[in-house]
Amino acid sequence: MRRWWSGLWLLACFGAAVAQPVDEEAAVRLLAVGDMNLGRHVGQMLLKGSIGFPFHNVREALLRYDIVFGNLESQITDQNGETQHPTDRYVFCAPPQAAKALKEAGFTALSTANNHALDYGTDALRETIAHLRGAEIAFGGTSEDSTGLFEAIILERRGIKFGFLAYTQFVNGRKSTGGMVSVFDPGRLKQEIGKLRPAVNFVIVSFHGGAEYKERPGETTLKQMRLILDEGADIVLGHHPHVPQGIERYKGKWILFSLGNFVFYQPQREWTQKSFAAEFSFRKKGEEPVLEAIRLLPLRASHQPSFGVREKDRKDLLNRLQRLSNVAVSRKDSVFIAYELSAD
Repeated sequence: MRRWWSGLWLLACFGAAVAQPVDEEAAVRLLAVGDMNLGRHVGQMLLKGSIGFPFHNVREALLRYDIVFGNLESQITDQNGETQHPTDRYVFCAPPQAAKALKEAGFTALSTANNHALDYGTDALRETIAHLRGAEIAFGGTSEDSTGLFEAIILERRGIKFGFLAYTQFVNGRKSTGGMVSVFDPGRLKQEIGKLRPAVNFVIVSFHGGAEYKERPGETTLKQMRLILDEGADIVLGHHPHVPQGIERYKGKWILFSLGNFVFYQPQREWTQKSFAAEFSFRKKGEEPVLEAIRLLPLRASHQPSFGVREKDRKDLLNRLQRLSNVAVSRKDSVFIAYELSAD
């Protein structure tokens, strides 16, 4: 099957392919990116009025997608100019301007379920939710009250319905989250997917967990990710390791174990600075929507991520993904192909 939108994307963003005309309107493209910390230095830039700073190099690319999803690793809260705790560098937050920056960059939906969800407490979590709602950005995995109920994100594009849920294995320094953060629980997972599944065509779950900086998920994390698919999800998007991990096809469904970093500056390690964004293409085939392709866009993670990647880094990333995945990952011009329906 020939797809002209794929050619246009590569031509516009990477100067790589010749466009081939077919029906663009039927395709829905979703882009998923990794961890985003809009605090620390990025937060200070936002406070100075540089709203476009974090997404300066990628905004044009992101705006081409129908849905853009990411993991928001920092609360959005007014802490009187503070974007990192004065004595603990692992506690940070983004200022209120971050919501506008995310909106202007084209983000549609975010996971707020992660280990930093309560860095500045429950009031800051409520403030985060208010800022995201004000910017009309959907979020999943946190709640402004203590009922322990977490509403799914439901988005519809061109007649295809997508449902998103978000879970984290833990929250920093907390034995209890007061029911405000979606900590992974198999029983609740079953209920939430069971409720969401009949209402949408695809269920996509953001899972925040595993060990940082490791090449592969541990046994517990692997079992939990597979359980999510067993309960009815179609795709699992992994976050938290801060480095790119492999891709698994499991019972005909998909796990991306870690999308690594996106807006996150960790220069101490090689692979915290190199990762990829995942592009999912969906299309109605007759009356039944299908996942048509999964493409991986190499990127440089930083305060200002970029899809402008050196050739050596591109090759290194491809080798890493091929070694860590149970599916064939191939290169096509400047992007990688993890799945194409026509080749399945």
